[in-house]
Amino acid sequence: MDVQSRGSFKGNIMTGWKRLGLLAALVLGLVMADAGAANLRSDGIHTQPWIKSLTFLDLKEDLAEALKAGKTGLVVLFEQPGCGACRRLHEVNFADKELVDLITANFDVVQINMYGSTEVTDLDGEETTERKLAEKMRINFTPTTIFVDRAGKEVFRVPGYLKPKFYKAAFEYVLDGGPQRGILFPRWNKERRSAERPARTGEARPGTVPSR
Repeated sequence: MDVQSRGSFKGNIMTGWKRLGLLAALVLGLVMADAGAANLRSDGIHTQPWIKSLTFLDLKEDLAEALKAGKTGLVVLFEQPGCGACRRLHEVNFADKELVDLITANFDVVQINMYGSTEVTDLDGEETTERKLAEKMRINFTPTTIFVDRAGKEVFRVPGYLKPKFYKAAFEYVLDGGPQRGILFPRWNKERRSAERPARTGEARPGTVPSR
C-alpha cells in the first residue's frame, strides 16, 4: 500500500469513527429525551410510575380500590403544568426512597390537573371537571396534597411545597391519627420531636459522665 493509499485508508477510518460517534450521541440524546418525557403526562403534569394512572378519576372508586388493597386511604395530588414547586416535589421529595415507600405502602395516589378539563367524579358522587373540582375544594396552591380517610372525607391537606422531611411528617401525622384526634399538625410534630430527643434527666449526653 503506497503512502497515498494509506492516507486515504486512515481518513476513511477516522470518518467512520466520527459517524459512529455522532450516531451514538444521537441515540443517547433520543434515549434521554424519552426518559425526560416519561416524567410528564400529555397535559404537562409531572408524574411517577407508582402514581395511579389506570383510573377514570372516579374518586370514590379509587378510594374503594385503595382500601381493598389494604391501604389506609387515598391521596389526591393537585398540580398544574409549568409549576416549579410541583417539579421540585417530584425531583426532590419523590427521589427519597424512604418517603416513597411510606406513601405507596399506605396510600394510593391520584393526580388532578388544577386547570384540566378531564371529567371527574368527586367523593360526593358528583360528576364534574378537574378545574371545577379544584374550585369546589378551594385549591389555591400547587402542589396541594389532600388526604382522604376510609369514609371518603378529607382529613388533612398540605397546601404548597414542603421539604422531604416535613412532607414525610405529614404522612406520618395522618397515619398516626393526628387529625382524627384533633391535634394540629404543628403541635403533633413538636411533640414528636420532643419525644425523640434523649431525656435530659438522669441520662448522660454523649461524651459526658452522669452526675451522682
